[in-house]
Amino acid sequence: MNFGISPNRIVTVPLGDYNSDYYLTLLYQAMLNLGWDIGYFDHDGIIAYTKISWESYSEEVSARVKDNNIIIKSECVGYQAWFFDYGKNKKNLDLLFGEIEYAEFHLQNNLEQTTQALMNEVPEKQFLSLDDPPMDGKEQLRGFFSPFVPRKKYFITPLLLILNTAIFILTFFTLDILLKDSHGQIKLDAAETVFDKLYMLFGANNRAQVLHGQVWRLVTSTFLHLSWLHLIFNMIPLVYVGSLIECKLGKWNYLLMYLYTGIIASMASVIWTSASISAGASGAIFGLFGILLALVSTDFYERSARKALLISTVIVVAYNILPLAKGVDHAAHFGGLLSGYLFGWMAYLGLSHKNLFIKKWGIALAGAVFVCAFVSCGMLFSHQYQTKEFAALIQKAEKMELEINSEFYNNIDSVTRQKKLEMLEQLALPEVKDLKKTGDKLKRLVLPSKQRKAAEVMAKLIDLECQLYHQVYLEFKDENYSKYRPAIDSLTNEVNDVRDDWAKENGD
Repeated sequence: MNFGISPNRIVTVPLGDYNSDYYLTLLYQAMLNLGWDIGYFDHDGIIAYTKISWESYSEEVSARVKDNNIIIKSECVGYQAWFFDYGKNKKNLDLLFGEIEYAEFHLQNNLEQTTQALMNEVPEKQFLSLDDPPMDGKEQLRGFFSPFVPRKKYFITPLLLILNTAIFILTFFTLDILLKDSHGQIKLDAAETVFDKLYMLFGANNRAQVLHGQVWRLVTSTFLHLSWLHLIFNMIPLVYVGSLIECKLGKWNYLLMYLYTGIIASMASVIWTSASISAGASGAIFGLFGILLALVSTDFYERSARKALLISTVIVVAYNILPLAKGVDHAAHFGGLLSGYLFGWMAYLGLSHKNLFIKKWGIALAGAVFVCAFVSCGMLFSHQYQTKEFAALIQKAEKMELEINSEFYNNIDSVTRQKKLEMLEQLALPEVKDLKKTGDKLKRLVLPSKQRKAAEVMAKLIDLECQLYHQVYLEFKDENYSKYRPAIDSLTNEVNDVRDDWAKENGD
């Protein structure tokens, strides 16, 4: 098995006195016999793509004539789990060399004529070329540190990789310093508060802060990561998709697309979620995958390369976006993916346009207009959730309930009946009235769906409990057990039912 960010297997065939065109003809015939899609063929080499199967979702097999040798390579088109090719590239080359022997046996008597006829049919201009293959950027990922090294056709991606990694290291060590006491021990009791405050300081995304004007968080949050695993599982797909499309879009268009989709993904998170903080490059990365999906849906790529890239990209996107795990910002992922698909079509129309101004500036300007419109609409129409008010009212209600319960049921035997009645009328009943107002306030809060449901349940419980306290007061005042006890029992059962239903709904 071959290992690497872009697993491949390379074999060099010395030609000696053998005619290079003859060998290319044998390669051409062998690839046809195997059912591979040939995207390029000329005197300098050949590019083909294997068929899709349960064992493979397409590899690029190329042969280049160089210094009286033919360099044959099979390379995975799609992202490979754990960076292994699982023997696919070796199998491709073994099949190819076996088929070459078969083709040579059948063409030995007329190889020269077949080669001449084949070369005469080669068009002057082909969509693909060995100088600019579909995976030109991906082919440069050789070696562990190669993704970090900027090159001509792979320039912005390594800079993004370095920047994201550097910012995480800075936040990691800052957090480590803040969480340790004078003896070097971790202060576990303060960990969550310090963590949130630090990431907010560094620019994490937060619904309330963004809707109050801190829109810069839509950008800064895309460069923050919450753990080593969070960073690694974002940077690997970034290297993969960046190596495929940066060289096709151009470095500045590519950078703008990354920022544009990242901003929209962050805004989608603000609109549809209410997490205290969110961060990560995944929204922007899904945006890049959306761009790639759009481009491979057009004639931007050669047909055979397009099919291989489309299938491999769909598999990667589906694998990463479908699992509905807790703590994953699906709003950002889908926002990035959908906006990326739209920007991909913008890129296709802009880069293929005849007007030089549109070709040079169309993507940047059209993208900027769309981003500004989306963010403005999000700011204008998104509700500012009252989560802090919700937490404060819940805390207040719980405190009031304890006080009221104490005033109703404590000191029953230690004070006279008249004194107890005065305590209820002067202290407890006004507090019951205030508790009822607190419940009414809970119902009026603007909250996300889960907290809104909790507020409705709490408001209902408060209303039932206030009715219950009033009935208990009347029973005590009138000393009429038979009149009020049925209502008290009914309200008590209703309170218990509401609590049980809520506990079941939340899995408690």
